[in-house]
Amino acid sequence: MKSRAYLVRITRIYQYRPDNVRLGAIFVNHKAGAHRIEILTTQEKLNIDPKVGQQWKILKEQNFSIRQQQVSMGGYVDVWRFMEPTLKCVMPDNGVGFVTFLSTEKAFEGIGKVSAQFLWEKFRSEIFNVLERDKYAPYEKDQSKTNFQAVREVLLKDKAVHGLWNGYKEYSNLKHSAQLVEWEIEAPIQRQLFRFADQDAINFLTQNPYRLFSLGMRFHKVDDIAQKHFGIKQDDETRLVAIVEQALRLWSDQGNTVADWQDIEPSVSKLLNKDLRLVARASELDGDIVGFVKQNNQYFVSGNYIFEKTIAKRFGSLRKLNALWSSELEEAFITSFPADWPIEKAQERAVRTALVSHVFALTGGAGTGKTTTTKLIVNAYQKLGYTIYPVALSGKAARRLQQSIGNETKTIAKLLRETNLDEDKAVLLVDEASMLDAYTMWRLVTLFSEKVRILLIGDPYQLPPINAGFILNDVIKSGVINHVELDVVKRQGVDSSVPAYSNAIRYGIMPESLTTADITFQESTGDILQYAVTAYSEYDNAMIVAPTNDTVRKANIMLQGVVNPNGKILDLTDMPITKGSYDFKEGDPIVITLTSYKHDVQNGTLGVIKCAEPSDEYACVIELEDLDEKGNKRLLEVDWQLFEYIDLAYCLTLHKLQGSQAPNVIVLLERGRLLDRSWLYTAVTRAEDKVHIIGKETDFRYGVNKKGAVDSRKTALAEMLKNV
Repeated sequence: MKSRAYLVRITRIYQYRPDNVRLGAIFVNHKAGAHRIEILTTQEKLNIDPKVGQQWKILKEQNFSIRQQQVSMGGYVDVWRFMEPTLKCVMPDNGVGFVTFLSTEKAFEGIGKVSAQFLWEKFRSEIFNVLERDKYAPYEKDQSKTNFQAVREVLLKDKAVHGLWNGYKEYSNLKHSAQLVEWEIEAPIQRQLFRFADQDAINFLTQNPYRLFSLGMRFHKVDDIAQKHFGIKQDDETRLVAIVEQALRLWSDQGNTVADWQDIEPSVSKLLNKDLRLVARASELDGDIVGFVKQNNQYFVSGNYIFEKTIAKRFGSLRKLNALWSSELEEAFITSFPADWPIEKAQERAVRTALVSHVFALTGGAGTGKTTTTKLIVNAYQKLGYTIYPVALSGKAARRLQQSIGNETKTIAKLLRETNLDEDKAVLLVDEASMLDAYTMWRLVTLFSEKVRILLIGDPYQLPPINAGFILNDVIKSGVINHVELDVVKRQGVDSSVPAYSNAIRYGIMPESLTTADITFQESTGDILQYAVTAYSEYDNAMIVAPTNDTVRKANIMLQGVVNPNGKILDLTDMPITKGSYDFKEGDPIVITLTSYKHDVQNGTLGVIKCAEPSDEYACVIELEDLDEKGNKRLLEVDWQLFEYIDLAYCLTLHKLQGSQAPNVIVLLERGRLLDRSWLYTAVTRAEDKVHIIGKETDFRYGVNKKGAVDSRKTALAEMLKNV
């Protein structure tokens, strides 16, 4: 083979994640006999998102292997496996490749194999020159017609001609890649740039290279590129604006949406090498809606400002629509309670307030009856003819809510993919709303009409959102949105010591005794994981919670070795994926970390490996905690796509457990960034019966004393709500 590169056509996309891309392909320019190709790489190695039918060039490197695989009808095929090769998507420059590419690539709408063949026969490689020009400009070889008319004579339909130019436009940006590579711009950022700036990518960056920062490139890399390739000086105002934006983003990464100058000044000073003159200049910048917003001497990342402003405007308009009590509401209220149901005052107040409110918050600590009360509110609204849209951030919380209220419940991510939601008589119900950030709430309010009611359900003292914003807390803090708090604990029972213990933590007070009738505090003087193994064996049904992924991984490996030493090992030799996140065994508890509607599982779904005999199609069989229609535990054949989202679940992080409970919870204490009173409170309230805390008393005291997000996160929504 004389070519310096292999040309392949993508036939299948097995996996497409930032750190794990697995593609299937076949050769275009290489006679390899019966074969298939596997390409293993990462997203940053690709110059465009891969699609089935595309033609890619693989430089002829030595990092590949060939093995034979038996096929079902007998005989063998050669399996070529390329490990992180140098790849580039290319437009085919020969007849066969061109015809195949246009007829299989969806970007070229309206063009089939026959019309693509006619197009190549008419223009051959000249077609690329035609497509580079304006379609309504004169055709170079016949000035009496336009390029559009010349092509239409072949394709016959306007739709096909427009499809040809639109498809070529998507791929024509590839010609800019050489310049962008010279500027040291990574492939994933190139793709973002092409989506955002279209064919004006080069000019877009020349005007302001710091725009790369907004596209996801690390600030220090952008700063180097701007100074090295674009001649930006250290005191250039463009650079100072970008540095203030970077400082705000660092502040936003801690969950905050608004900052005073003193909040971001340390980061600005560090980025400017403590140059006091430049720091003073930066403090005087007013910003702009593209980089950052400065209002009343407060600073916002532009996105956060827009999100909270939009939410405040929507909530404010909904608040003004609140209704008076009526006989229709009274009938819906009375019939929402099942016969002989003991109506408690707090529940009655919550249901009545929800019915007159167009935006409403229901809060309460763990086990106070939020789910039951939510069911009553849903019953009443349905009797009034409203469509209910119940959602939760995590898959597990969504499934639990669905089981409780009897309505189909989606994750927020799935609901946001819906497009036909223009009805007015509807209620958006968000469970576990303490984890709702500003961006997610903004997407929800812009998805629905301005008349759709909004109910937020949650406990603001539990774990806060990972991203910036604190919607539920701001709604309560504003004092202008109707809100009812439930405060009678039902889950653990009236004699349990867990409610008083957790409430003390919630308010930053050390419990009177670290060990109670239902809570064991075990002071650790050695390896905390050894204590965890011992404690795990003392309970029939226990859940271990740890604050860091590192501790979770170490605990899972240790517990697997002790609890399941003789389980049959899942042997992945010669399988499509040869290494999982752990070395799994039959009998291991697992957690699925992906919401997949194809498999009917949610992020956080738990199960146990029942069969560890992999095949080309499936990695293993899992018995899920979910029940099927007959009330039996559901069996799931885990294909190779889902297998990459399977982890051991002897021990889990608290974020994976929020929204879930267990009879017994073992809490591993470690001092670190996550340990505060919100984390401790949430961990303790996961237990239905017993809590076993392992760690040092000094770390426990540290966690109780360290303010949670309720007391420390800086957001602007509460003040915005007061002023709309």
